[in-house]
Amino acid sequence: MVRTLVGTRIRERRRAIKRTQSGLAKSVGISASYLNLIEHNRRGIAGRTLIALAAELDVDVSELADGADSVLVNHLTELAKSLKETPELDRTEEFIGRYPGWARLLASLGKTAQAQRENLSALTDRMNHDPFLSETMHQILSNITVIRSTAGILDTTPDISDMHRRRFLKNIRTESQRLSTTAQAMVDFFDAPETIENPQSTQSRDDEFWTRNKHHLPELETGKVTVEALLAQQPKQSATSAGALQHSLRRYKTAARSLPLDSLQAALKTHCDPLQLAQIFNVPVATVLLRLAHMPPSPDIPQFGLIEVDMSGAVLLRKEIPEFALPQYSSACSLWPLYRAFGAPGQIIRAVLEMPTGVQVTTFTIAGASTTDHYDIPALLRSTMIFTTDPRAVLPTTPTPILVGLHCSVCPRKHCIERRVDYILS
Repeated sequence: MVRTLVGTRIRERRRAIKRTQSGLAKSVGISASYLNLIEHNRRGIAGRTLIALAAELDVDVSELADGADSVLVNHLTELAKSLKETPELDRTEEFIGRYPGWARLLASLGKTAQAQRENLSALTDRMNHDPFLSETMHQILSNITVIRSTAGILDTTPDISDMHRRRFLKNIRTESQRLSTTAQAMVDFFDAPETIENPQSTQSRDDEFWTRNKHHLPELETGKVTVEALLAQQPKQSATSAGALQHSLRRYKTAARSLPLDSLQAALKTHCDPLQLAQIFNVPVATVLLRLAHMPPSPDIPQFGLIEVDMSGAVLLRKEIPEFALPQYSSACSLWPLYRAFGAPGQIIRAVLEMPTGVQVTTFTIAGASTTDHYDIPALLRSTMIFTTDPRAVLPTTPTPILVGLHCSVCPRKHCIERRVDYILS
């Protein structure tokens, strides 16, 4: 428990304005010995005496009164734990009492540093795995290579014919224009990424829609609105974005029809086994997984998150839960069963993942093929994984936990055999 620091603050403030202890005590109508006990935190203080002292010291009463001490102590303690060099934690209260302004400044800097670390981790995840950036850099390097090669030929071949010279100059001009266009696209991407139609933008807009609706659409389940009506209510978007959202809405509606809310909630109070649920309701396991992730919050049943990816690792649909974060851009930890499922389409995989924080997550994953409307074009595979930290979802036979992370750049498991990128905080 944090000790009262009012006396320490009074003493430091009195010394700062060069007031004597006896003079201050006389001004507020108390004895010097009593003020001495107050300043050494051996006597409590409140009411009129505290107000009088604050007035004489020319500070606000709130700066002397209790209340913010424990908050500041917690902030500074957390800041100390995040540093490799640990300061004298047993003197934190004394430091706050002596230098409250510096204490607040350090706490503020600690919050700022933590926010910047989180932003840096997210940005690193994006920079390392955003396919738009990767493709753009490849195109820029290709343009530069062509220009250098062509310019080299012109420079080292003095007797080249006029026809070939014009052709080479035309190539340089064409590649230069492409280079300029590609470089401008990258600049636009960083200046206003929301305006760039990149491979992640569709997924981001789907995220916004489902997050805004808490991944549950009761009006669609009851038939009060149609898929088309919901789409018409959305802001103007590209055909690709509208098509992706329409697909996810139709899948939701199909799952809701196959697994009525009341019946499924009743079944979940007994068990959370997706295979048994699939048999009870006579529906595919993939439909059960999708429906479980779109259930409304209820204290009586576990809450599931969801992530879906295609074989390139691109995220198609995501729903986070507070205890288990998901990558914002592209692929996650390669040890997640999300990717292993592609090796056995149609087989449900049960796994328990243990994060670096010690949190254990129960997961159910299945990969399936989508239908195709054209000859000779292979069906596309997508892998669906739902997850929860609720112990009610743990089945009787629990597999050995798999040690995983979110992504290599933000995972402290330095000796993982699947590591591909250095830990950003190494």
